[in-house]
Amino acid sequence: MGYKRAIIRFLDRPGGRFVLGKVATVIGRRISHTNITVEYVDGRWVRQIESYLIPGGPQFDYSYRSFCPWRQKKEHASETWDYWMRFYRPQKGDTVVDVGAGHGEDTLTFSEVVGPSGRVIAIEAHPLCFNSLKVVCRRNRLSNVQLVHLALMDKPGQVRLAETESWMENHVTFDKESSGITVPSGTLDDLCAKKGISDIAFLKMNIEGAERYALLGAASALSRTRQICVACHDFRSDQGLGEHFRTHAFVERFLSERGFAIASRPDDPRDYVRDHVFGIRKN
Repeated sequence: MGYKRAIIRFLDRPGGRFVLGKVATVIGRRISHTNITVEYVDGRWVRQIESYLIPGGPQFDYSYRSFCPWRQKKEHASETWDYWMRFYRPQKGDTVVDVGAGHGEDTLTFSEVVGPSGRVIAIEAHPLCFNSLKVVCRRNRLSNVQLVHLALMDKPGQVRLAETESWMENHVTFDKESSGITVPSGTLDDLCAKKGISDIAFLKMNIEGAERYALLGAASALSRTRQICVACHDFRSDQGLGEHFRTHAFVERFLSERGFAIASRPDDPRDYVRDHVFGIRKN
């Protein structure tokens, strides 16, 4: 197996990615019996199943085992329903705000469930992730999605994102000594006013510890939000990665004080799911 990974690493660079994509496409179609295309687009590997584009990472990390689940056309949809929509039941025409949209894994499902008459506001702070998000939305023709490049905070300005080996763990940092990139910041209240958002059916928030600040800048928006799910990251604090990730208690208290009934999944075996806080409008 080592020589195969060495070949992949050799090809996963300018000049070799075209060949690597073609080989992966042939293997993927043979194993999954699905019309799969694997290619490198705008700095990210993506795979397309029929008309459905699924985002990947900047490095080619697929293996033979990766191809089997591709028989299912929308592999991310079940995860979106599992993680975020345990209590929210979408209706056509709903407005969903996807804070921390990443590469668009959840945006794809949100766009489908609210339909052409609905609207999804997909917000992502990291420039590379935002570029991937744009590609995914364009290639999947998500006409009901509006993209916003912004870090949601408690005030407008700029913040720094500390970059990690995994894009999913990039987070806002106030440590002047740490390396990172500067991105624009703003509040959800200001964004809703600018976009004319008067009612939010569902608000998803997954921003790696910055949820404390984003919620403080969303007082008005929350008063018009019917359901919310915030991914807290206390488990990262438990792993010794910093107390700034410990927000679960704050989020529960903050939402409760603003008229939400609180729900969670404390018995789930996955630590990151146990840290999800659901807020359901009482009235």
